[in-house]
Amino acid sequence: MPDLAEVELYCAEARDLLAHAEAIVHDLGRSGACEGHRMMASQGLAALRNLERIIERHRRRLTFQSLPNAVGPTPGPPPPQRRNWLIFLRPRGGHPGHGIEAHS
Repeated sequence: MPDLAEVELYCAEARDLLAHAEAIVHDLGRSGACEGHRMMASQGLAALRNLERIIERHRRRLTFQSLPNAVGPTPGPPPPQRRNWLIFLRPRGGHPGHGIEAHS
């Protein structure tokens, strides 16, 4: 696994690549490239942004771990319980296969 100095270099390279890709996408839009080319460039840019976000998250984690006596953030409250709505969507008598319609 790379150390913090290596990850810093990766972050700098990712920022440079991202800036270059953004310039290319902007130039494609200005030059009137076809929609397909602009969409492909935008998808590539989105993928690069995702990779840059992953690298940055890894850098922050390594930075945090390198701190002496580092204590993690306190966990937030648990998410609320999800209600199971399927019990309300079951057919209630009537003809089978008619979904949630109730027949008297």
